[in-house]
Amino acid sequence: MLNFIMLIVAIVLGKLVWDILNDYRQKMQTTGPIPGQKRRRTGNGEVIDLSNVWINMDDLPYRRRDYLLSGRELALYKLFASVLQNSPYAAFPRVNLEDVVTVSIEADNRTEYFNRIKNRYVDILVCERDELRPVLIIIAEGQGEPRKKQQVLEDRFVRSAADAAGIKYLPINLNNLPDNEELLILLQNSALKI
Repeated sequence: MLNFIMLIVAIVLGKLVWDILNDYRQKMQTTGPIPGQKRRRTGNGEVIDLSNVWINMDDLPYRRRDYLLSGRELALYKLFASVLQNSPYAAFPRVNLEDVVTVSIEADNRTEYFNRIKNRYVDILVCERDELRPVLIIIAEGQGEPRKKQQVLEDRFVRSAADAAGIKYLPINLNNLPDNEELLILLQNSALKI
């Protein structure tokens, strides 16, 4: 039993020494070599881009999508476009969340927060027509069909990001779209001046 405890202590001490040496090595790489030590040359400064080397650029497998929006999403967009037609607002479908909100420069872990908004989008974004200033995020929800847990979590994150950025959001049920009058009331309740 004593041998086992000594082995565990030796492993922990070994790991501690290894971590200290790695930290010291990383500090030396960022601060420069030890005086009297020759600096290793890492290359001539050129960056080699291998991103396109492994694929055949002559026959890419990309094809145009038939439609940008599904039938229900298109109906929702057309509804917003018609209601906002003669107003100081415009509707835009499928806008990247990173184009709507940004991460504060002072934020700790800025890259982490940016990565969380990078690949998400809002279903419809309502902007002031003249300045294209975002004023309302529309979240399309389908209550009649079972929603995937991932989609529920993404919608919740978009709501939280909108709240943090000071942008209002409005959930709309795709299975029960409001008519023009109902939508107008919803938009006025969301502080749009129409």
